[in-house]
Amino acid sequence: MRKNIPEPMSPNPFCIQRVQKETHDTFTIDLKPVNGTGDVSFAAGQLNMLYVFGVGEAPISLSGDPINPHLYKHTVREVGIVTKAMRKLKQGEVLGVRGPFGSHWPVERRQ
Repeated sequence: MRKNIPEPMSPNPFCIQRVQKETHDTFTIDLKPVNGTGDVSFAAGQLNMLYVFGVGEAPISLSGDPINPHLYKHTVREVGIVTKAMRKLKQGEVLGVRGPFGSHWPVERRQ
């Protein structure tokens, strides 16, 4: 019996901490786990699947600093049903998050 192990296909609830308008169709959202704890580590070049409850999910690259282990930052362009619904969300609302997924960029080799 598995205890306290998250299911990889089930989105984890994350609270929107901030929504920042970047351009007319682009915005950045900062997300923290709803329970206030949890692993939010990632590497440059990875992505999360962001789930808008009742609408669907979309793959969105992480745009934050991997050195800051306290939040996920995603810069999103409004192009489809899911990202249009995401754009309407406000601070304090909840998104589902799965990930991070994908290979990372070897930043350390470029320094």
